[in-house]
Amino acid sequence: MAFTSATLRFAPPLPRRRRSSFSRRHCLSISNSGVAQHDHAYLRHRSTPGEYAPTNLTLKHACSDHYPLDLFQAVLSFGRDGKELRRREQNTVAGEKDDEEEDGVEMSVILPESEETVANIFSALGKPDDDPHWADVWHGGIALNEYLVLADVAHGGGGGSLVRGKRVLELGCGVGLTGVLCAMEGAKKVTMTDREPFACYCAVASAIANGFGTVTKALDEDASVVDGLAQMDVGLLENVVDRSSRSRQKCECVEAKIMDWFKLDEYLKKEDDFAYDVVIACDCLYCEEAVEAVASIVFEAFSRGRRRQQEQDVSSPFTFLLADPPSRFPQNHAKFLEIMQEKSGVNDVKRKDTLLAVRNPCQEDEGEIVVKICEYTFR
Repeated sequence: MAFTSATLRFAPPLPRRRRSSFSRRHCLSISNSGVAQHDHAYLRHRSTPGEYAPTNLTLKHACSDHYPLDLFQAVLSFGRDGKELRRREQNTVAGEKDDEEEDGVEMSVILPESEETVANIFSALGKPDDDPHWADVWHGGIALNEYLVLADVAHGGGGGSLVRGKRVLELGCGVGLTGVLCAMEGAKKVTMTDREPFACYCAVASAIANGFGTVTKALDEDASVVDGLAQMDVGLLENVVDRSSRSRQKCECVEAKIMDWFKLDEYLKKEDDFAYDVVIACDCLYCEEAVEAVASIVFEAFSRGRRRQQEQDVSSPFTFLLADPPSRFPQNHAKFLEIMQEKSGVNDVKRKDTLLAVRNPCQEDEGEIVVKICEYTFR
């Protein structure tokens, strides 16, 4: 059985929302035909609770004097035990692998103290319907990061090679947990998108904190005019930038942009580079109304990506990675696949489902929760 530890150096002191949790004993990969392909042990996370480290970053808004929105730093690591598993499987002795590989992937995220704080600020601003959930690190993001780092070890998948050298689009990036990890794993370009401007700010800050300051693009025009966002000062992050980790410059561009899934046409009017090889998302097919919108985004990204490949005389598959609770509206997944097949005219779409039982070190009161990683491959 393979056990995987996700270590949190700093964890929030405030309580978080409770979500239902359950456990199983195996990790099951299922083809789109519904036939089980193989059975693996769960990857399991073990967290070390602590506190967020303060930074000197603050998101300014109209009620800052009454409700300050200070930002904090948390450092998480992925793949530690998986690297040890790989070392044993290769029959090597301790010490033959360098410390970097044995320690897995360590990364920083810049985020508010809690989504409750953000919800209170939105209420004070007279925007009670604005979504504060971007301010949390979700189980889906933890699971997807672990999958990207260790899929080749535990599941026979591509691991970091799923994004290495690829152009990656993230939907609903939040604080940049998975988008930044893709850049760390060698993606050529990463575009993190969210409908919340504050989320885009934190995603850019997270990218800078992980050493991507020289390749991080400024926030897009719509984001920069939002109160607080134009105040991004890379110099303020000097005290949290990790300079000891492996080279980050393999990624040519890390950026964050505001995107409303239901207004794709408006977004594309000002976006002349929407060609991607990989699209990633967590918890984005939770409502029926979002299915067609997400499918349209994925199709447009892959269609333009295919044209780019044709111009460069190369050919590689396109991948959509989705982290979701396993019991959440399977009919929406079926509808997504149907729409994609209809739009693309491709019937041979491969789908592999992998269940991961994970603990979220940023939500220390939560138990172990099962997340399903759906890997769709389009050729």
